[in-house]
Amino acid sequence: MGYNHFIVSGLLSGVLYLLYHKVNDTAILSKVLKWLLIFNFVSFNATLLLSGVFDYTVHLPIHLCYLTELGIFLSIIFKSKILYPWLALNALGGGITGFTNSNLSENSLLIEYIHLYLSHFSLILFFIIIYLNKFTISRYEFIQSTIFNALIFFSVCYFNILVESNYWFTMHRPPGSNLAQLLPDWPGYLLGLIIIGLISYYITFRLLQNINSRLYK
Repeated sequence: MGYNHFIVSGLLSGVLYLLYHKVNDTAILSKVLKWLLIFNFVSFNATLLLSGVFDYTVHLPIHLCYLTELGIFLSIIFKSKILYPWLALNALGGGITGFTNSNLSENSLLIEYIHLYLSHFSLILFFIIIYLNKFTISRYEFIQSTIFNALIFFSVCYFNILVESNYWFTMHRPPGSNLAQLLPDWPGYLLGLIIIGLISYYITFRLLQNINSRLYK
């Protein structure tokens, strides 16, 4: 990953900053997000399938960030906000994590890098949109979303055992340069990532609650 990752992440963060401060129109931002998601899904899967390198143990949208990205896309298409609390809690921390960590190795394909950056860019853009729309989350929705993530986690653990995959990195550390490399061996790194995820969830929850408190002042 090295400096290149942080350079690209920094440039994309600059674009997000401009979108937040200069565009500031959620209708326009939502259209940008929709077409960005479509491009990312189609280009990623089409390239892998046509190249004959698609691997269901690696490339399915099962990692939490990619599940969140899929949930955002479906929410936009069906104009539904039923998943918004869960999506919002995943989006901010997930986007920042993707900009500061990488689970790709030096042998990863270019399209995998493009997919990584666009996916996490999309997560933060989604959070910007709901933040501008003053979206809030109740304590019940926070607990509900946490339990939902736990259910997905255990389902992914079972799937990983069945097909010998490593989604959510439950079996072993992810490749690349990331925080997991600094944590103890399994299950230490996994417990560490779970704790970090819960802290991220709570910080995002409090951030959105602050919007709610300002609305009622």
